[in-house]
Amino acid sequence: MFSFDKIRDYAIKYLKPSLYLGGLDFFINTWRNSDAKDRGILALVFSPMFVCTGGFIFTIIYFVLFVLPSYLFSFLGWGILTALFGYGGRYCYKHFTGKELKTDNDVIDVEYSEPSKKSRTKTNAK
Repeated sequence: MFSFDKIRDYAIKYLKPSLYLGGLDFFINTWRNSDAKDRGILALVFSPMFVCTGGFIFTIIYFVLFVLPSYLFSFLGWGILTALFGYGGRYCYKHFTGKELKTDNDVIDVEYSEPSKKSRTKTNAK
């Protein structure tokens, strides 16, 4: 079972480079070794940094939850519409002209008709 300390240490392991750059490492170390008055001053002085960090985290969450799926569903939707209208166009072309569009260029489409009885008897007589 995970405790809060394990979760905090796990998160700090991944955030360590940004901790050093943003001064959060200094804040955490000073917070642990201070009394209520110093903690209040730290919270007041570093509150803009926390607002910016929270905004950054919410921006990432917003991008992952809303923007990225929007792009993915947009591509998926355009792909489905392209396939749907392509099939509809082939169907309508076949319906209106009686000819079917070939989808494979390697296949030679030849109409087959059975030879008439007269032509069969002529070829068998030879």
